[in-house]
Amino acid sequence: MQATATTTERRYLDVRGAAAYLCMTEGAVYAAVARRQIPFRRLGRKLVFDAVELDAYMHGLEGVDVNEAVARRLHNGTVNTQAN
Repeated sequence: MQATATTTERRYLDVRGAAAYLCMTEGAVYAAVARRQIPFRRLGRKLVFDAVELDAYMHGLEGVDVNEAVARRLHNGTVNTQAN
């Protein structure tokens, strides 16, 4: 059986794909590349991004993960845990 683009996810992305993947504009991706903030490769003049490396980059950023955010909301009493 031959794998098709519809059955497998793309691992390597161009600038447009990386921008969509990271929820950034293409200009922001180019700026991040210029500042060497995100992992990339060059194929000649073309920029290529590995989705696995972009995931690792995102996980390494400071911030609050989903579990911590939920725990904070529960601790602060901002979520009603009782049914009325």
